[in-house]
Amino acid sequence: MKSVRWLSVFFLFVLFVGALGADEITVRLESRIIETWDGPDSGYFADTGEPITWMARGSKFSREEFPRTAYAMNEWPVDLFGYQPNDPETLGIFGVHGAFDRQGYNQIEIIPGVKDGDEFIAKPVPLPGQVQTLDFWVWGSNYDYYVEFLFQDYNGIVHRFAPYRNENRRAPGSVKFIGWKNMYITMPNYIKQASSSLGPALSLTKIIVTTHPNERVSGFYIYFDHIKVLTDIQNSSYDGVGLGDKQRIDEIWLSEE
Repeated sequence: MKSVRWLSVFFLFVLFVGALGADEITVRLESRIIETWDGPDSGYFADTGEPITWMARGSKFSREEFPRTAYAMNEWPVDLFGYQPNDPETLGIFGVHGAFDRQGYNQIEIIPGVKDGDEFIAKPVPLPGQVQTLDFWVWGSNYDYYVEFLFQDYNGIVHRFAPYRNENRRAPGSVKFIGWKNMYITMPNYIKQASSSLGPALSLTKIIVTTHPNERVSGFYIYFDHIKVLTDIQNSSYDGVGLGDKQRIDEIWLSEE
């Protein structure tokens, strides 16, 4: 009986060690800041080093010259930085001024990319590692609007999620409140975030603000600050991993052109 018992323990140990060696086991969680909005050059694309430009685009009934965007310096959520942060003049937020000609499910898309104006090119922001949660700060003015985040996985599939507030999980995405609130998204397990040599496992493609049909839309403001993720940065290692790095790909293939 003892030999059978020890044999069972041995097999359980082997299974446990094998599980630890699986590619998608989370072993190293870190918090990474994606965008601070502390001015136009506060965020950069990890692959090229180019600054992230945020462009706002309104739906059909946007008023002429709207939506508008602006960075407001010397502003911050007090619950995030406190009343007297170090170097407050370096802190900033990103604002959107929207207006529509009629009520309805109007939308403003806030899109990351490179360059400005007519030269703007949309480009998803790659997120490091395997993302567990994403959180950000948003300033509301008590209008019945809601916010959604769109992500693209490495297979090109787009996922759309409404963030939550801890104090009001019954109204996902709602920004019907006054002042700054922290909101978060928990990434579901069905999103494949295994390592891929073809690019980042997950990228942020846009933020969408939608108005409720019964809410006033003649003019409103909404502000954002400090996107960060809690992510597993333990990369699966394999022979030849460097050949999947974009910089290495460019070195090999662009030199042939």
